[in-house]
Amino acid sequence: MSIFRRVTNLFFRSRMQREIDAELNAHMAMRVEDNLRSGMSADEAQRDALLRFGNRTAIRERVTGEDAALAMENIGRDIRLACRQLTNSPSFALTAIVTLALGIGANTATFSVVDAVLLRPLPYNHPERLVDLASMNSRFPDDMGGNLSYPDYVDMRARNHTLAHLVSYHDNSYSLSGSGGPLHIDSEIVAWDLLTTLGVRPEIGRDFTAQDEKPGTRVALISHSLWMSRFGGDATIVGRSVRLSGETFTIIGVMPASFLFPVNEPQTALWTTFAVDIVPTDSMFTQRGAHFLNAVGRMKPGVSLAQADQDLNSIAVNLSQQFPETNTHHNRARLRSELAALVGDTRRPLTIVLGAVGLVLLIACGNIANLLLARMRERQREIAMRAALGADRRRIVRQLLVESLVLSTAGGLAGCALAFATTPMMLRLIGNSIPRAADAGVDLRILAFAAAVSCIAGLVFGIAPAISATKTDLVSTLKAGSRTDVASRDWMRSALVVGQVALGLVLAASAGLLISSFLHLRHTDEGFNPDHLLTFLFETPDAQYKETRPAFYHPYFEKVRAVPGVQSAAGVLIMPMTDDGADVTFEDPEHPIPEGQRPGASVTVITPEYFRTMQIPLMQGRDFTTDDKLGAAQVMIVDEAFARKFFPGENVLGNKLRPGASNGPGREEWRVIVGVVGSVRLSATQREMRPEMYLPADQLTHWCCLHTVARTSVEPLSLEPAMRQIVASMDKEIPVTNVKTMQNLMSTQLSQPRFAMVLLGVFAGLAVTLTVVGLYGVMMYSISKRTREIGIRMALGAQRGNVLGSVMREAGVLLLTGVIIGVAVSLLSSSILKSMLYGTGARNPIVLMLVCAITVLTGLIAAFIPARRAASIDPMRALRTD
Repeated sequence: MSIFRRVTNLFFRSRMQREIDAELNAHMAMRVEDNLRSGMSADEAQRDALLRFGNRTAIRERVTGEDAALAMENIGRDIRLACRQLTNSPSFALTAIVTLALGIGANTATFSVVDAVLLRPLPYNHPERLVDLASMNSRFPDDMGGNLSYPDYVDMRARNHTLAHLVSYHDNSYSLSGSGGPLHIDSEIVAWDLLTTLGVRPEIGRDFTAQDEKPGTRVALISHSLWMSRFGGDATIVGRSVRLSGETFTIIGVMPASFLFPVNEPQTALWTTFAVDIVPTDSMFTQRGAHFLNAVGRMKPGVSLAQADQDLNSIAVNLSQQFPETNTHHNRARLRSELAALVGDTRRPLTIVLGAVGLVLLIACGNIANLLLARMRERQREIAMRAALGADRRRIVRQLLVESLVLSTAGGLAGCALAFATTPMMLRLIGNSIPRAADAGVDLRILAFAAAVSCIAGLVFGIAPAISATKTDLVSTLKAGSRTDVASRDWMRSALVVGQVALGLVLAASAGLLISSFLHLRHTDEGFNPDHLLTFLFETPDAQYKETRPAFYHPYFEKVRAVPGVQSAAGVLIMPMTDDGADVTFEDPEHPIPEGQRPGASVTVITPEYFRTMQIPLMQGRDFTTDDKLGAAQVMIVDEAFARKFFPGENVLGNKLRPGASNGPGREEWRVIVGVVGSVRLSATQREMRPEMYLPADQLTHWCCLHTVARTSVEPLSLEPAMRQIVASMDKEIPVTNVKTMQNLMSTQLSQPRFAMVLLGVFAGLAVTLTVVGLYGVMMYSISKRTREIGIRMALGAQRGNVLGSVMREAGVLLLTGVIIGVAVSLLSSSILKSMLYGTGARNPIVLMLVCAITVLTGLIAAFIPARRAASIDPMRALRTD
């Protein structure tokens, strides 16, 4: 109560003190005037008045405290009266609370996800100064995240004037050997000063130093979870040597349990330095055209994002002029906050879903406002009596608003309970499609949001009925001794229904577009047959297999193909439906182009039988065979998209190209195109087929691992034990990971579109339901108000069909008006969903017509019940109704 008292005092103090000061000044002036009349001088008159009234501050504080206490007492009385009013109308209270609970609960659950993803700061020191740096490729303007090459990164780190730190990193993985068996570990290769940039320290042990980045050094920091699960939380772990993919590393520290980097990859369990990459035989770190690094920087204090962006862009322009052969198309840098880069393209769907659920709450408020307007008819005589007994307009409005706030508070509490129940379901629907969403939950921040939403909702649906109630004609109401109504109240109720219909149609149209888009994604031809495909991955470390990978994989695939239930099997470096990809340029001897301007395409490495296993059609030429090996003629296969784009109308077979992939030091040899295959989607949400080149694995030695794909005649996952046994029989230190079916991979790819579609569909359904309920309520109220009129008309000979038609026409006008407004708003706002749609336009007339038909049909069904009741009115009973 003391907190409530302080809040109330603060709320009322300013207005009360102004009123008290004005009253004191008036009394002072009158006293001075009396003193002057009695013969005092001006100074004496002023001094006497000041002495008479004493300490003005004490007077002000005493009166203010008394007024605040009185205000608190009045508010407490209003709350008790509001509770009695709602208790006396349990059906109304229950309906309103359930409606509010649905709206507030949906908003609270959705906001918990939005808060976790978009609003919470990153778990680093001064995260607002962390930025993500990307090198943009002008050939792919829609690609939002371009990686840097190592030489470009070094130049940008040395030449910029706005970043205190700039570090780079890239993904990697290792096989940890030991007594617990082989363990696959996701890791990051990072610059030595990463933790300094993030402002984080190891829990035990030390940070990386510049010496740890020297070639030949092998040190690692491990995650807290790996320390506990694999090493039992051994406090002497620092300094211990471990075997990672055949090499010996020294553990120098353990990171805190809360540490995540990158934040969107919580499974990362180990960090090591670029010392593992920078070796004399690896040309990736010397090639300015090899873009494979991510970069994160920390802005200097006082530097804005715009200033840093301009600084890095000027460096990118200078590099493109200094190295035109490699940087012509990489002449622009893009700097974003690290949080914006992490969230990426998930911001728009989350914002749209939050806006949609906000509209649902607005429709719910419209329903309750309609209920309150109808309830005002029941309470007109009570309100008129209170006004006649001296209650002013502000007092009545305050009482009615308090009732609305009590109602919204009850709805908010029920909504919070609903949010607790629905948030886990929402998180299961999201899966891993949205970074940081797993951290969502109903905590104090979310409860504060729910409380704010409840108060705002109470004011939104309570203000119109409260103001309307004060417009009651006291004389006519008390004199008639019956219930009268105000014309403006009918207009408000009709306007609310029209608004509900319009908003419900907008949400339904948006949901319809997303459903149409999702169905298109589900039925789009991926270019291969995903049924009965088993996929998994294991690594063959360079330390043992750099020169002998073909000798390992040939017998391995023979064993896999011999497993009962396996029809065919092959390997691929970059698996479709994983969002992975590698783009390289290529050289055409018939059309010589400077290196920096050469065209590019996706590239991957495969083994023989890959196209047969994936059921990718061979359009021309031949597949790879075991004869396509080192020392033989260098060959390649391209897809139809590649042939159409770069060799339109030509026979592409026999042409020679030189892809940008390097086979160790030196340049790649010329390769002959020996086949053309159908195009494959690398991602389920890929809008168009991208040109792709396929290279035979036996003719390359610089790849580390292949995904295994096996087409089966049985349930794919039932063969997992047999596959693990085969790999263990060839090398017991190699762990198998990422065992999934192709259908699982595709489902993961569709999780984000599915999340937006399902939630928007649910909210649209809820909105339409609330709209229909609102229309039903308005029509029932209209019928109850017109009972006597309808009875007179029927007594004078009106047919039941005429009465039914009249009521249905009234409902039809409201529906048609709302539909017209909703269609206009949908068309004007269609561009908002454009980036989330695949295979359908933002202004799909079929979807819009279907939504309009459903809205009108459900609305007419809702109106038919009151219309039928009106047509069944007994004229004699109606005529006796007052």
